Amino acid sequence: MKLALLDIGSTAARLEIVDLDRSRIPRADWSVKARTRLAERTGTDGVVDERGVEHAVRAVQHCVRAAADQRPDALVAFGTSAVRDAANGTRLREELSDAAGVRIGVLSPRDEAAVTYHAARRWHARCGTPMTAVDIGGGTIDVSTGVDLEPDEVVSLPIGAVRLTRQYLPDDPPRPEQVDELVEAVRRTIPRSLRGFAERDLGHPVALSKVLRQLAVLTESSPGKLARHPDRLSRAKLRPWIPRLAELDQSQRAALPGVSRSRARRILAGAIVADLILSAIGVDELEICPWGLREGLVFRFAEAHGDSGDVRGLMTTLFR
Repeated sequence: MKLALLDIGSTAARLEIVDLDRSRIPRADWSVKARTRLAERTGTDGVVDERGVEHAVRAVQHCVRAAADQRPDALVAFGTSAVRDAANGTRLREELSDAAGVRIGVLSPRDEAAVTYHAARRWHARCGTPMTAVDIGGGTIDVSTGVDLEPDEVVSLPIGAVRLTRQYLPDDPPRPEQVDELVEAVRRTIPRSLRGFAERDLGHPVALSKVLRQLAVLTESSPGKLARHPDRLSRAKLRPWIPRLAELDQSQRAALPGVSRSRARRILAGAIVADLILSAIGVDELEICPWGLREGLVFRFAEAHGDSGDVRGLMTTLFR
C-alpha cells in the first residue's frame, strides 16, 4: 500500500509517499514540499491573514498535484499547531481541505507528543529502558518519558518557538527588554511544569525538531568547519550563544552555521527554551534524533496496515 502523508506546518507543506508493504523503516520513496509561510503570516492575535491562507492553499495544491502521478492508495493530510491553533483555524482547515481533496486533520498536543516520542523510541531501539524526548515546535514544546513505545508521562506546553517570537520578540533584532520579558515568562512556566521529570530516571535523553538540530549544528561548528551532522546538543555550548543570537537580526542569524532563513527569527526563542528545559529536567545534553512526527505516523500506519489493514480507520481515530 502506497501511503501519501501530507504534513502542513508553519514553514512548509511536505508530502511524502511510503510503501507500507515493503518499507521497514519510515523512509519516503518520493517527496515534495512547498512553503506555507504560516509562521510569518500569523498575527499576534493568532489570525492567519489572507495572504497567509493563500500561500498555504497554494502550497498544498502544489504538493497534491505533484504527487498525482505517483498514484498513492491513500492520502493522509494533517496540520501541525500552526493550523490547529490559528484563531481562524476552522476556515483555514476548510480551505486547505478543499485544496487537498481530503479532510485536513489535526492531532491534540498530547497525541502529537506521543507520536513523536514513538518515533524517537523506534530510533533509539531499546525498549524496556528509560528514554526522554524533548521537542521544540512552532506552537508547543513537548517533553515525554517512558520505557516502552508509548510514553508514561507527557507535558505539552503552548510556548513553542514561533509563538514566543510572535508574542515577545516583535522587533528584529529584539530589544533587550523584550528578550528579558520572554525569559521571565518561560521561567515562570517551564520549571513548575517539568518538576516531575527531575524526580524520575530519564534514561537516554533525545532531541527532536529542526530547531534543536539547527542549534546543534550551530553550537558544534567552529570557524572554518561546519558540523553538518552533530550527534548531540550540549547545554554548556548552547548557553554562550543566547546573548549573541539576541544581538543579531534575522539576516545575520541566517548567515550562521546551520541556521536556515525560515527559522532564523525563531532560533533565539528556541535556544532560550532549550536551555531552560535542560535546566529544569537536570540534563546536560541531548542526543539528536533525526526522526520526528512524520516518521512516528508512518510507524503507526504501518502497524495498522500489518495488523488489520485498516489504515483509514486509524485516520479516523487518530485525527480530530
